[in-house]
Amino acid sequence: MLTKEQKREQSDELRGALSDISTLFLLENTGLNVNDVNVLRSEIRKTEGTYKVVKNSVVKLAVEGTDLEVITPLMTGPKTLAFTDGDAVALAKALKTFIKNHPELTIQQAYLEGQLLDAKAAEKIADLPSREELIAKLLYVLQSPIRRLAVALNSPIQQLAAVVGQIAESQDS
Repeated sequence: MLTKEQKREQSDELRGALSDISTLFLLENTGLNVNDVNVLRSEIRKTEGTYKVVKNSVVKLAVEGTDLEVITPLMTGPKTLAFTDGDAVALAKALKTFIKNHPELTIQQAYLEGQLLDAKAAEKIADLPSREELIAKLLYVLQSPIRRLAVALNSPIQQLAAVVGQIAESQDS
């Protein structure tokens, strides 16, 4: 059992960790073993995210007075947190992939950019394209008109070169 002072220290530490996040997944763990949790932590770290198992009372203290306070009523039963200040989609994909093989872990809620999402909406985040995919698509869309313009401007020069080449060939004959 944690003393009040230990709970306060843990909640202060957690408050600091949660202060700059954009995404938090509230998960229910009904029996993952230690090895599975270590594998999950490793996968989440690859996405620049964090996985924490913390007492509900500590979480409630940590989010008190913040935007995340909306999760307080949800903090019942065996809950864990996965959060990031980076790419929410990458974290969601890592969780979804892990959950496919480990049904003991389920997504209960998600907090994304100030909004609380239910389990279905939270799982749909994993189906979105990643940040890198979106950037690549945007670059393609931005480059397409420039590429077309370059081809259009280059076409008359190519035609002129072909005509000059034909004239040179006819004079050589």
